[in-house]
Amino acid sequence: MKIILTNDDGIDALGINSLFETLSKKHEVYMIAPDRQRSACSNAITIHDTVKLKKTDSRKYSLSGFPADCVNFGLCSGIFPEPDLVISGINHGPNMGDDIYFSGTVAGARAGYIHFRSAIAASYESFTDFSLISDASEFIREFAEEKVRNESSNFFFNINYPSIDKNEIKGIKLTQLGKRKYVDRYDFVLENSEFKEYRLEGIVDSIHREGSDVTELSKGYISITPLHLDTTDYTYFKRAQ
Repeated sequence: MKIILTNDDGIDALGINSLFETLSKKHEVYMIAPDRQRSACSNAITIHDTVKLKKTDSRKYSLSGFPADCVNFGLCSGIFPEPDLVISGINHGPNMGDDIYFSGTVAGARAGYIHFRSAIAASYESFTDFSLISDASEFIREFAEEKVRNESSNFFFNINYPSIDKNEIKGIKLTQLGKRKYVDRYDFVLENSEFKEYRLEGIVDSIHREGSDVTELSKGYISITPLHLDTTDYTYFKRAQ
């Protein structure tokens, strides 16, 4: 299987390198990732400036752009062979509920799906403890192999893997998107004669409901959410009639 692998944490992030190592044992993997941290960039792409590609290792490349840039480049530049699958991750920290609209990780997979490729976005629950990231990598490999082998049409999955020992994981749950509550604030940093500078701070809370990614991950399940692109509000058509 040929795979294009990206992320939003950057080319040197532990998550993507763990997944690259695991996938490369059995598959032909091409890593193309942002040259620096690009979290929360959503589906941003570079259209007015050039992007710079740098080969950092065998089948590893950094790009001076965003995750969606990386996937677009991987699919449209002619440098890499046609992939069977696009994978984005493993992200440092979860991407659940409304996070998917901000997440550069999910956007990397979405860019592949937009271009008619099967795609997986993968995230790991912890932001700081990566002692079990290899377990998450093995699960993503097995899941990807099974889906490419058995699914008859293109797919787009968002996976959140709990940061607990694999023997403590309760199982796998097919989930719906949950609801995130962003309690944001902008803290004043400095002021000069030309501008004031602020920094976004705050916390993320979750609204729990059974069957959601938010709830099932917190219970110790691997959460797998099937996604698609159509965000049309079909209930409005019914109300408008």
